[in-house]
Amino acid sequence: MADIQHKDAQKLLGIISSAMAKGHLLTYREAADLLGRPSNHSRAVAQVCDLLDAAACLAGVPLVALVAVRADSQKINPKAWKEERGSRRDAIIHRSLVHKFGSSDFRQISRSLRDLRPRGNRKSWRYVRNLYPGELLFRRVTGDYQDNRSNAIDDLGTDVPDRQKSEVWTYARDQKVRETVLRRANGKCEFCREPGFLKPDGEPYLESHHVIALANDGEDRLTNVIALCPYDHREAHFGKRAKEIERKMIQILKRLNG
Repeated sequence: MADIQHKDAQKLLGIISSAMAKGHLLTYREAADLLGRPSNHSRAVAQVCDLLDAAACLAGVPLVALVAVRADSQKINPKAWKEERGSRRDAIIHRSLVHKFGSSDFRQISRSLRDLRPRGNRKSWRYVRNLYPGELLFRRVTGDYQDNRSNAIDDLGTDVPDRQKSEVWTYARDQKVRETVLRRANGKCEFCREPGFLKPDGEPYLESHHVIALANDGEDRLTNVIALCPYDHREAHFGKRAKEIERKMIQILKRLNG
């Protein structure tokens, strides 16, 4: 079942991309028809949309299927994010409504969809919620990056409580390095060269990453910090290719820093 969901999700992503380029919104019935499914398979299509949005959240871009595929009435699925009430649910929907989805967004979602395989929609969201527990998930889906200077994923799980005071004392220095790295990147991931998605203020979003972790005696200098898109940042921390990626990033930084 999960394999079928993933095949349909990749296909539906292309359908959504084409429809959005023409300014068209799909209904669940239309999506079912375009996927080659009976029109009464709306529930199955809704699950595929849910999987797509899990991939979008993982990629750090707005939830595209949430607003691109709707009920026959053109209303957004009332069951979507129903656990978030009032202004919180509105904030999630608003981010997707005002975002202009581009080819970079769809590529990032497609990559994250492959990253989630073979999980179905429910297991995919469970995986995402484990990565971004509690309030972090809400910030993720609303694009609330006001505190992105701290980049909570940086060196995730490597610091112990008795070292937190040291981080506080070095915060000002960390911030200068981070800002310089983001300026150097000029809106593009320094690993894959894809542009970061746009935040509500129009600025590209990237995350800074210590190639050699601070916990492993990595230096907090330009020669050890790289700007990454959310996908590459996750893979650098959690991916099977983490060591290979680290080696490539070291070479990239040597080139960037002359």
